[in-house]
Amino acid sequence: MEVLDALRSRRSVRRFTKQPIPQSLLQEILSVAPWVPNHHVSQPWRFIVITGDSLTLLADLRAQAVLKKRQGQATAQERSDKAREEFKTVGAVIAVVQKVDAEPTRREEDYAAMAMATYNIMLAAWDRGIGSYWNTGPLVQDSAVHDWLGLNSDERPIAFLRMGYPDTIPVTRRTPIEERLEWRT
Repeated sequence: MEVLDALRSRRSVRRFTKQPIPQSLLQEILSVAPWVPNHHVSQPWRFIVITGDSLTLLADLRAQAVLKKRQGQATAQERSDKAREEFKTVGAVIAVVQKVDAEPTRREEDYAAMAMATYNIMLAAWDRGIGSYWNTGPLVQDSAVHDWLGLNSDERPIAFLRMGYPDTIPVTRRTPIEERLEWRT
């Protein structure tokens, strides 16, 4: 797949088949993560690949985090159950973990590198027929999840990538760039 084709065709996939993703394919996909601009080459990333029975554990933690966030809301249990099922029906989840620098400017620069590394993973996956969906929400802030992942005090998850073979590929539209582009000469 050509780069421009991948950039234009990649979609956030929410529904996956139950087909497992081979570990060798996940390894290949993850191998492109570090190849992003990264000021001071701090390489602030760590990736935790979650598959098999561990997906069920993470799905339960996600359901609890959603329930905690939505406590008192009429749809809390329904949203919690949905959150659990979304993580139980994937081939893998990749926890994208940032080493947090104490200096605010470096922390922001590192976050930008983390986002680009995450997108590299998503594009490489798409190139290999794997869909992905970038999750944040209560999961990235929940201390039980941090403990389960074994995060150090200077680390934080910035994303949980749901990955799998697409069951359906959504149709999406984007505003033409000409409507959001300025030229100054």
